[in-house]
Amino acid sequence: MLKKRFVSIIALTLVLVMSFAGCTQEVFSPKEEQPTHQPVETPEEVDEGTKENENQEEAGEGTKEGKNQEEVDENKKTDEKIPHQSSESAKGKNVYISTNKLNVRVDSNSQSKVLGSLVKGKEVKVIEEVESEETTWYKIQFKNSVNNNEGWILSEYTVKDINELLSSPTLFEDKEMNDYFTSPTLFEDNTVVAYYGHPYSDVMGIVGRHSKEELISLLKKTAEKYDSVNGNKGVIPAIYLIYGTVQPEGEINMMNFDLVISYIEEAYKNGVLIYLDNQIGKYSPIDAINELLPFLKYPNVHLALDPEWRTDKPMKKIGHLTAAELNEVQETMREYIISNEIKGKRQFVFHQFIDSMIRDIDEVSSNYDPVLLVHNTSGWGSPEGKRAIHIRNSKVTNIPYKGFKLWYFYSDKPGVHFDDPLMTPEQVLELDPKPGLIIYQ
Repeated sequence: MLKKRFVSIIALTLVLVMSFAGCTQEVFSPKEEQPTHQPVETPEEVDEGTKENENQEEAGEGTKEGKNQEEVDENKKTDEKIPHQSSESAKGKNVYISTNKLNVRVDSNSQSKVLGSLVKGKEVKVIEEVESEETTWYKIQFKNSVNNNEGWILSEYTVKDINELLSSPTLFEDKEMNDYFTSPTLFEDNTVVAYYGHPYSDVMGIVGRHSKEELISLLKKTAEKYDSVNGNKGVIPAIYLIYGTVQPEGEINMMNFDLVISYIEEAYKNGVLIYLDNQIGKYSPIDAINELLPFLKYPNVHLALDPEWRTDKPMKKIGHLTAAELNEVQETMREYIISNEIKGKRQFVFHQFIDSMIRDIDEVSSNYDPVLLVHNTSGWGSPEGKRAIHIRNSKVTNIPYKGFKLWYFYSDKPGVHFDDPLMTPEQVLELDPKPGLIIYQ
């Protein structure tokens, strides 16, 4: 909100190997890259046999961090700093994993079978405790869309407050900033301008082409351009992160917790919003959104799912969401926000560039306050093609809050897409309906 506020500053998912969403046999870890969208000039035609660009190997933790994370060996001492543990019982409460990769076992014994593993920051519920002279084991429970799942972990690799995992546990206690981010009229009074991508992929979007500091500086300049032509409304800058990236056969690789938190923290200090997007893959939308829910505890965080990548054949088959699924996701977000006493409205964004991506769209409800549903026009190409998609999406009047996505030129290599020419801020703000969220990839 550059005019008004910028002046003053912006289940156990783990999955048990066979059935848990959010975890592979070892752990979710993002692999880089994301396929690109189909051209907007012919939005109704999708060639499922077309080979897209090769950037799916280039976006994240799977190659640079996730696969290099080491498991905790319960039989060996570790030099890793473990946050202080309270003597208070954790039974019946939620805890968070505090190490990069923690085994989940079939019993409270370090020699028992490994069922799977959890990554740092994962939220799980403790249903039982077993204490010995040297260690305490937690029996944990969590559920996905199919099963309730249970397993055992060492308590010393958990914390009861997720803020203990931050660079500064008191960072998010700035009352002025929190009041700003959680204002009930934040999205009525302002337009959001976001930069999109993955920190480890320069092809997936502008986020991966700059450091956090450089990115925020450029972002604010783009936001200022919109602010100068946005009438009485202010402009809020945002960073849109691809948290979960779809892989071959529909697996999902996720960003490392510390990397995500570093962006959330830097954004918070600069008055910038954060959007976290999960590409779904072969998993259910509920499993995908459950991966993101704990981040809602930070006042500048909003969530998104991308139906294009709800598929086990990325870059070959475009996925979809149903109205019932979108409604269920919103209800899940709403329940989490209320039960955790989270303040402010939180946006939930989904993308669309062809009709088949959202089934029964007229049955989608946008009445899940404090969740604000955002129907975002995606797709790359000419201004005429992009306007045509936005006009079609505008007919979905049961979802009044709209978004609009633009693609910067990055490379003329085959398979790397961009808008030609890129629409100006004036042209974007002249769209009807006027988008409340504007995203630059």
